[in-house]
Amino acid sequence: MRRATSTLGDYFINRRERGAEGLPLLSVTLRDGLVPRNTIERRFESELEDHDHLAVGKGDIAYNMMRMWQGASGLAPYDAAVSPAYVVLQPTKEIDPTFASYWFKSERMIYLFWAYSYGLTEDRLRLYYKDFAAIPAAPPALADQRKIASVLAGCDQAIAATDALVAVKQQARRALMQRLMSGITQKAELLNFARLRRSAQKGTGSSIELENIESGTGRLLGTTPLAAGAGNRFRFGAGDTLFGRLRPYLDKRIFADSPGLCSTEIWVLTPDERVCRPRYLYALTQTPEFKAAANVQSGSKMPRAEWGVVSEAPLPLPSLSEQDRISEALADADHELEVLASQAAALRRQKTALMQRLLPNEWFIGNSGARAAAE
Repeated sequence: MRRATSTLGDYFINRRERGAEGLPLLSVTLRDGLVPRNTIERRFESELEDHDHLAVGKGDIAYNMMRMWQGASGLAPYDAAVSPAYVVLQPTKEIDPTFASYWFKSERMIYLFWAYSYGLTEDRLRLYYKDFAAIPAAPPALADQRKIASVLAGCDQAIAATDALVAVKQQARRALMQRLMSGITQKAELLNFARLRRSAQKGTGSSIELENIESGTGRLLGTTPLAAGAGNRFRFGAGDTLFGRLRPYLDKRIFADSPGLCSTEIWVLTPDERVCRPRYLYALTQTPEFKAAANVQSGSKMPRAEWGVVSEAPLPLPSLSEQDRISEALADADHELEVLASQAAALRRQKTALMQRLLPNEWFIGNSGARAAAE
């Protein structure tokens, strides 16, 4: 393994070229690197002129000075412009840009970005180019860099293909649900066939919190251990539907296969099984009628769904046999989606394991780093 007394400044030049008129704008995200600004959820209009932005060339790497210690960097897929608050790195001939984009996501490199950032508190940490350039590093030979980049890029292609298939299946499921629900003329207000569990209590063990539920998919991402003295939680049973009432537009809902505890910001809906099947009640939380009622919110900073509104919403309620047919069809579609989502998660784990093997700590020299004296 090659060892050298080199630093990142030997491999990356700070590019400070002004943006040109008509260049597309890119923004750095933690998960996806550099993406078109108009595709991110928190969209905003830039008041800057084209020439006030920084130019980024294809193969350059841009990073967010305030979040580089969290991994906020990305490889530019084409010539574009970025915020002047970013740092644009132009790789030298001794570093492969694609390799570098993966290298910057390695655990050890993230640590060094943190160690060389300056600020009084973590939310004020900034990694300026001069400090970035001082980070000691010894990447492998260029040929090895390209081999590593090729392997990891192959992982990303497999992940992207699986994610695309998930998106197609999600669209197909929405279309299926629309077909199954269309034409149902029988309607009933929610309060006539479901009740809201309101009794909160202290609990131990673990709890389902809002952050444990994936938006829009009904997937449970895990549970949260309850610390000693934790606040009250709702208890739910198998067959209940859980729906996040805080910021209901996030569409956080799951079907409970087993009993447990959840946040008091989550509604626990229990069906009257004489007239409503448990899984059909869960399906109803995905209907336009339910979503429209849930999004009649109170509060501006922390909007919440109002039970008084949602409980009086007229929802489609066919016969029990029709509910069974609808629930079974949606359950089959959900199973297909779960399999694909599990495959995507497995691919991401494999990529993480590969990165740990292919990007070893031996490529870093000088482990202690530096931190602002003010800290």
